[in-house]
Amino acid sequence: MSVQSVVIVGAGQSGGRAAALLRQEGFQGDITLIGAEAHPPYERPPLSKAVLKGDKTADHCFLYEADFYQQQNITLITGKTVEAIDADAHTVTLDDGTSHSFDALIFATGGVVKRLPLPGADLAGIHVVRTLDDSAELGKALTPGARIVVIGGGFIGLETAATARQKECDVTVLEGAPRILGRSIPEVVAAAVSRLHEENGIKIVLNARIQAFEGSDHVTGIRFEDGSVMPADAVVIGIGIAPGTDLAKSAGVECGDGIMVDEFGATNIPGIYATGDCACGNNPRYGAAIRLESWQNADMQARTVARSICGKPEAYAPVPWLWSDQFDWTLQTAGLPHRAEKIVTRGQYEDGAQIFFCLEGDTLIGVAGFGKGSAIAKDVRMAQMMMERGVNPDPAALADESIPLRKIMKDG
Repeated sequence: MSVQSVVIVGAGQSGGRAAALLRQEGFQGDITLIGAEAHPPYERPPLSKAVLKGDKTADHCFLYEADFYQQQNITLITGKTVEAIDADAHTVTLDDGTSHSFDALIFATGGVVKRLPLPGADLAGIHVVRTLDDSAELGKALTPGARIVVIGGGFIGLETAATARQKECDVTVLEGAPRILGRSIPEVVAAAVSRLHEENGIKIVLNARIQAFEGSDHVTGIRFEDGSVMPADAVVIGIGIAPGTDLAKSAGVECGDGIMVDEFGATNIPGIYATGDCACGNNPRYGAAIRLESWQNADMQARTVARSICGKPEAYAPVPWLWSDQFDWTLQTAGLPHRAEKIVTRGQYEDGAQIFFCLEGDTLIGVAGFGKGSAIAKDVRMAQMMMERGVNPDPAALADESIPLRKIMKDG
């Protein structure tokens, strides 16, 4: 069946890019892009950093200029929620009762912020950082001397903590696990990140056991299972997201750790696709279904889906890449560094930056770099290229900084 109309459910980065890329790939039919937020599509990485710090406004985050969607003949509907999807009738119904038909449907429903189901969880002053509005609201609380408690030692939690400290707040990070970044990077890399935060005056509490939030109307502290209380003027919950799968499930789409898609972005129902944080995609490179939460994936998977709909299928088998800015340092990773069985450290770079190569058996499975600014970007990219090309270098050569990585890749 020729596709004449596409409906995209979710107007975040991946949904917005999918709409634009459909046009770029030559699609001339109707495109309807539906988002629950009042804002047009925007990028989320600045929310915990530049926007929260006040260095950027919402306008800097938008994917395109205000008139882009009209110029591209894309119908953008904001502030509306899709209530139901009929996969057989090929229709979506919105919360205002209107319906839209489709030949192809793209789920770009992102993720839902995880919260803590504890007493006092509905108190004012307890924040999350997922949307522009979330960032703006939290920003009001980041005043000099304010006692900010961040729950969660993952990327979002640590980025938010760093920004709050730069705003001269008194910051504590609570992590329930024995270390920070436990699901993302090897322990030696996490230790370097932890040192950076502690050197900048952030207190990190591991194995934290939270029992309740204290306060009557506004949060005043956090009570732990041992009965002690930590005072707080504001609390940030940064414990991750759950993929937005409810609509897909109701439409009969197969879901697991996200909306299950093949390497072309297609679900088990013909004509229905998924992209971005909500999608768990088969990755032929690793022989597994992987859900990625990153700027790169939101963009590249959207391209894959757009090409599939336009009859130009191209398998998506990425070596994942992401970055995280904390203070004036940047953490970059590529591949699957959390699967490392052995770590090879490549000496000292300028200003103490380091590269950590992650091996699974004899296979280079991932890399992590941590340094100021872009100090480690080139070598992380080189390691990513090695993984893309299936090069498995000699660990001794990786550790020898006198041997350029380009030569190692060429010789491999």
